[in-house]
Parts: sequence; C-alpha cells; structure tokens
Amino acid sequence: MSASSVVIRGIDARTFSEMESFVKDLEARPIERLLRDLEELASLSATKFSLVSYVMSSKFRGADATEKQSMRESVAATFEGLAAGETRDRVGQILDRMR
Repeated sequence: MSASSVVIRGIDARTFSEMESFVKDLEARPIERLLRDLEELASLSATKFSLVSYVMSSKFRGADATEKQSMRESVAATFEGLAAGETRDRVGQILDRMR
C-alpha cells in the first residue's frame, strides 16, 4: 500500500511550521480519507499521532449522529484488523474517545 499525501506530509514534518501545515492538511481532509489512512497515521511518532488524534476527535465532535456511528464503525474495523502492538493501541485510544 502506498502512503497518501497526508501520511507523507506527516512523515516529513520536522519543524513547527511543517507540523502546523500537517495539521491544516489533516483538518482539510474529508473524514473518510483520514479513516482510510488511519493505520498509517497511527504509525507516526507519538507527537504526530497526538495531532492526528486531536483532529479526529474534533471532526467526531462536529459530526451528526449518523456520521459519528459511521466513524466509530470504521475505527473499530481498523482496530480489529490490526495485530497487537503500538499502532493497534493508538487506534484503540481513538476508538475509546468516540464512545
């Protein structure tokens, strides 16, 4: 699987300005695309993952009930498909925030 542009931007972000740009990119993405890239986004550094988690939580809070349910189901499916480890734990953290 090739990384999406938002994942590549996250990997490449080193400076504060680049991190800021990464967050703006995350915020601009439709939630469906972020959910599709969730496994790769959860594999980024702890700092970058915390930014991903923050943006996803914000999008979840702003969603209507149907969108929230769809988001929960997508994150749960990603969680279930991952092997035990840090990436799965991180996806589980996002899932916990969506309950």
